[in-house]
Amino acid sequence: MKSKQEKLANLFVQDVPKFGWSRETLLQCAKKLKITTPNLALLFPSFEYDVLKFLIAQNNALVEKNYNSFNNSRLKIRDKIKTILELKFETNSYLKKALPEMLKFLLRPGNIFMSVKMLHENSDFIWKLSGDKSNDFNYYSKRGLLSIIYLATLIYWLNDRSNKNIATKNFISKSVDGIVDGVSRLKQLGTLRSLAQSFMARYSTRKAS
Repeated sequence: MKSKQEKLANLFVQDVPKFGWSRETLLQCAKKLKITTPNLALLFPSFEYDVLKFLIAQNNALVEKNYNSFNNSRLKIRDKIKTILELKFETNSYLKKALPEMLKFLLRPGNIFMSVKMLHENSDFIWKLSGDKSNDFNYYSKRGLLSIIYLATLIYWLNDRSNKNIATKNFISKSVDGIVDGVSRLKQLGTLRSLAQSFMARYSTRKAS
């Protein structure tokens, strides 16, 4: 049986594409489920911010479960990273329509620090699940490069219309190979910049239309 948090978060995700990732949307969803504002504050004290954290935690738990459901010990590190990234996007498929509004929310000036922190935590989760135990300078460089790839893949995935997201899987494979083989950061940043420009051009006028 789904908890109240799950029911509310799922309804919120359904309404976000139409109404935006906002507190007002969450309040309306709570009203539909007959959840009072005081009770909503108990479920998600920081409202739409905590819904995002809840969804990320839920996704990570599912990814970890699926990843550990098969013998991954023989995989090379690059293949472990590729597999985990593929699982991240596969298990997030139900969020795809809401993600453009979520990204707009995260890109607000007041949310940038939180966004960077979440991105680092996401990369840290992936590296640790793959078995990485580095604690020197490589710890930061690995997570920094993976964060760039994750963002680029996220934007690529939003525009992917290929069968079973095969194009996204190919993008992940080439990008991860780039990290492991030491492709320059500038090249990775250039890819992210062009994809980000494409994303903003597509969705920035969405509300107005």
